Parts: sequence; C-alpha cells; structure tokens
Amino acid sequence: MLVIMTFIYLLFSDITKADFYTSLHERTEVAAQLYLEADEISPAALEKIRKKFINSLPGEVIRVYDSANEVSFTKDTGHYFTQDVINEVRREKYLSYRNKEKQAVGIYYTDNQGNFVILASAIDEYGEERKHQLLEIMGVLFVLQILVQLATSRWFAQRALHPIQKVNEQIQQISATDLHLRVKTDSATDELGILAANFNSLLDRLEQSFDLQKMFVANASHELKTPVTNIMGEIEVALNKERTNEGYKENLQSVLTEAERLQSIIANFLLLANAESNGVSQIAEEVRLDELLWDIKEDLRSDPSAKIDMQFSELPADEKRLSIKGNKALLTLALKNIILNAIKFSNGKSISCGIHFTPHTVAIRITDHGIGMEQDVLKNIFEPFFRGPNASNYAGHGIGLYIARKIIHLFDGTIEVASEPGVGSVFNITFEQKGVF
Repeated sequence: MLVIMTFIYLLFSDITKADFYTSLHERTEVAAQLYLEADEISPAALEKIRKKFINSLPGEVIRVYDSANEVSFTKDTGHYFTQDVINEVRREKYLSYRNKEKQAVGIYYTDNQGNFVILASAIDEYGEERKHQLLEIMGVLFVLQILVQLATSRWFAQRALHPIQKVNEQIQQISATDLHLRVKTDSATDELGILAANFNSLLDRLEQSFDLQKMFVANASHELKTPVTNIMGEIEVALNKERTNEGYKENLQSVLTEAERLQSIIANFLLLANAESNGVSQIAEEVRLDELLWDIKEDLRSDPSAKIDMQFSELPADEKRLSIKGNKALLTLALKNIILNAIKFSNGKSISCGIHFTPHTVAIRITDHGIGMEQDVLKNIFEPFFRGPNASNYAGHGIGLYIARKIIHLFDGTIEVASEPGVGSVFNITFEQKGVF
C-alpha cells in the first residue's frame, strides 16, 4: 500500500509539474504576441490576448530580451534571469527548469523586429496545494488501511485458529483413563482434519496397547494362579503326613505336571509380549516351506493324535518358488501353532497340509475336519486370549493363533480362515513373491 501510494504521489507530482510548465509556455507565447505582434494583429485579437494574459500567476515574472540580451517592452529593466540562462535559450530554442520554489520556461522567438528570448517564471501554488492535499488524503487512508487490516487480520486469525483451539480443548480432555475419546473436526479433508485423523489413529493404537496390557495382566493373573495353587496344594498334601515312596512319586508327578503347565504359560506370555511389540529383530534368510512342514511333522511324530497328511502334488519345476524370505525358527513356531490347533480340535481325525502357487504368491493350506466355528467367532480368533464357546472343553490359553498371525505379518504374509461348525476349518497362509522369480 505504501509503495503504491508513493508511486501515485510521484506520478501526480510529475504531471502537476508538466502542466505548470505547459502553462508557463503558453504565457511566453502570449507575451510574444502581446509585445512583438501587436502591430500585426487586429485590435479584436489583441484584446482577446490581453484578456487571456490579464490574470497573472503567483510570483510571475516575464522578460523579453533582445539580441543584445537587454530587457525590452517592460518598465522593469532589471536582469531577473542570468546571462547563462538567456544564452542557453538562444542555443536550445526552448528551456524549462526549476529554480528553488519557482518553475521557469524560455523560448527563442524570431520577429521582423529581431530575434528575442522570452522567459517566464512563477510559483505553482495551486499545484503544491493539490499535492499537499493528496499527501494528507493518502496519509489518512494509509492509517485507516492499517487499522482496518489489523482488525480484519485479527478476525480472520481468530476464525482460522478457532478449529485448532477446539482441537486443543478436546486433546486436553484425553488422559490415560479416557483413551476412548476422539478428536472431532468440521472437515476431514483439510490439513487440520488429516492431523486429527492421524492423532485419532495414534489414540487407537494407544488404546489397543493399554487394553492389551490390562488384558495381559488380568489373564496372566488368572492363568498363573491355577498351576501355582495346584503346586502349593500338592506340596501341602505331601507335607501333611508321612507317605510311601509311591505316594511321594504321585505328588511329585502332579507338581511336575503343574510346573510344566506353568512353564508353558510363561513361555507363551513371553512370546506374546515379543509378538505384540514387534521386538523380534531377525535377519531374514531363505526358508523352504516344504522342508518346514516336514520338520514340524517329524517333530510331532511322538504324538499319536498328530495325523498329518502332506499334499504336495502342485510343486513347481523351479524349487526356488518353495522359498520365502523369513526366519525359520519364528515361521516354524507360527505354523506349528496353527497345526497343533487343527490337531487339537480334530478329535483324532487327520489334518492335511498343502502348498499352492499363483504367479506371484505361495500359500500354505492347513485343513482339519474338527468342530469348526461359527461365522461370528471367526473375526475374533486372532485376538489375544480369545477362546470360542465350543473350545471350552479343550486345553489352551487363547494366544497361539494370535502369535502365529503376528509372526506371519512380520514377514509380509497374510492369514485367512474359513470354517463351518461340525465340518472343520481351512487356514490359508499366503506370502508375496513379487519380482523375485
């Protein structure tokens, strides 16, 4: 605004100056006709010229100089203009310049009486007054513009920051005990809406982590309480009275069974903690899935209920298609959990394990013919400590499938399940092989 106003003022000043120079030039032309052409024009024309010349300008001085640079046709014969100025007018034929507060114009005029220099100078009081008025108007407008801009900027800033203030107020209400609260915004597509969505996503993860910790503590307390109580009970029974060696062996066998159960629970809890925090930083290696399944079957050979039927009829010509990048120990744990789960719920029936291929994936399919699951149960089977209503008669802690999914996701795999009550379940574990083969 200040730059524009400065430009306008300078432009107006130049225009005013040019207009006044034009007026002075006209005065010199009128003076030439009045003094030098009076004998050659009619009385009516001379009277018209006199009327045009009758109103003098503020501080006006007009001089007519002859060829000898002497003043002619005026009573005041003083040299108002210097010899240098007069000679420059003769040389340039026209001259306009400023002398302090006055402006001056000179012309070279040829007449039958001789060659003359006519100079006129005056003060442009009207132009200066207009420039002063313009300066005052622009000063007032500039101050008003600043005040209006301050007011409107503050209003716009408050309006723009109001959604942020609302978000801050909502955030201040969220604490460790209120993680279910979420930040709401008027728009979900602007920057603030995206920020709120990301913050809500962070709250979702925090709430899930807090809930998992609570669930972990609650289930750990419940699961650990039973074997510890049983161990203490067996020891108290053994110490209650003297027993035969066979009696002590029975007590010690019970204590050993409960201790093994306790060890299994603790091991599963440690695996759960590692799987949840993704704290298993392992170096990936080539793992052959067919060998992995054969190793698991060999490891379960001593279990009479482990009837596993290997179905490898679709093996590819390129054996590299059987390999993925991963960690053998973790993948063994994940697949073993799923296979043990299938064996447990098959009630002695055999299960099948197969490998299937698409152009860019390799998948392991584990099928059992056990009790199956309802559709509303399937969406929760990978949650920690979840057990379906028809699994209450089977041993377990509800974390095997959760750990398996965590490990599979760790190596960019996916796991899906289809099931029907009384028919059985099918688990599909798929790994991407893009750009590898």
